[in-house]
Amino acid sequence: MTAQTASAQDGADLSVEIVDDIARFRALEREWKALEASDPEATVFLSWDWMEQAFAGRPYRWSVLVARPRGGGAMAAVLPLKYSTRWSGSNGAFQTYLEGGGRLLHSDLAGLLCDPAQEEAAIAALAARLMRLPWARLSLRHMAQLGRAARLLAAFRRNGYRAEAPPERSADGKIDRLVAPRVALPDSFDDWLDSSVASEVASRYRSFKTRHFTSGAYRFTHSDTPGFQADLAMLRAMRAAKGAQVRDAAAQKAADLAQTAFDRILTAALEIDALFLPILWRGDVPIGALGHVLDPRLGMMHFVTAAQDPAASEPFIAAALHFHSIECAIFLGCDTYDFGRGDEPYKFSYGAKSRRLTSLLITREAGVSPGDFDSICTGGALEQIDGFFEAGKTDRARRACRQLARLFS
Repeated sequence: MTAQTASAQDGADLSVEIVDDIARFRALEREWKALEASDPEATVFLSWDWMEQAFAGRPYRWSVLVARPRGGGAMAAVLPLKYSTRWSGSNGAFQTYLEGGGRLLHSDLAGLLCDPAQEEAAIAALAARLMRLPWARLSLRHMAQLGRAARLLAAFRRNGYRAEAPPERSADGKIDRLVAPRVALPDSFDDWLDSSVASEVASRYRSFKTRHFTSGAYRFTHSDTPGFQADLAMLRAMRAAKGAQVRDAAAQKAADLAQTAFDRILTAALEIDALFLPILWRGDVPIGALGHVLDPRLGMMHFVTAAQDPAASEPFIAAALHFHSIECAIFLGCDTYDFGRGDEPYKFSYGAKSRRLTSLLITREAGVSPGDFDSICTGGALEQIDGFFEAGKTDRARRACRQLARLFS
């Protein structure tokens, strides 16, 4: 590998500090929100409010790189990071993996906030600071900020890192997970039906709505703070019932992890008053729900999760929920409905257009300064060492203990 030292000229007019405790993060609130307001590529998933939900109660799992002019001045950029601790069997040692900070809440989009006037220098300064930190792998998944992603890739490649933008597809290869279809919304729901949806589909929906909802046979409710925990339990029950039909252990584990992720993201959205969770009922029986995160500043509603009672036989559950959600998005003043990652064909029947995302994967070779394990991950390493002893992996535990002893000697 070529020398991994950033040019002294890259971002030379900016300094980068590391903020990794909650008090210092909270002290950045006013500046962070000012940067949000000035950044046309900001999203709710990079907002101070969202990150406060991600960081609070999770010490030593995150940091924020803050770039600002040398000698003081307003923030030029912020890059939130999540830390995780991995045992490398090939190297016989712990390694630090970095991801976008929003991954603590399983956020769907990663990226950084940046003053557009200082973007080139700010990204160069952030990249240079990252190169001086110990880690083995940096992953920023699902960035809509394509230009910023390209600048980061170029900075690392210039300094000899393996830096790539890998594709991401479903297990069967049919769905591109780096396409995020979204619908541009007009001022009225009827205008949207008439302009974005096939005429026969719009006609069927209007007839369906009159037949099923005007009669009271079906209805929608919207989750709120008093009822949220009950609604979340109802979503879990629907997912558990569907999971009970799956006999594959790996698929069940993936479903359990997904449920944990959706619990976190929906709870965070509730806490910052950004949750939209419509529930479809047949009489007094809930049969489906869609979870969304609202971004009122950008006028966007992000679809993030769905649940459906597997015993419900109605073929229209998902469609009814999406039509209703789009109608509510327009009523709330949104100009975009984001269908989330994946180019499933059904999304385009609502008039969605493709938006391309990218993911970055940057790796550092073992043994290259400044190393691949950050001391902030010591707590996570100690937890894993305890697990090694429990599992009878004493040789691995001893190697791990020696690694930590060297770090603090």
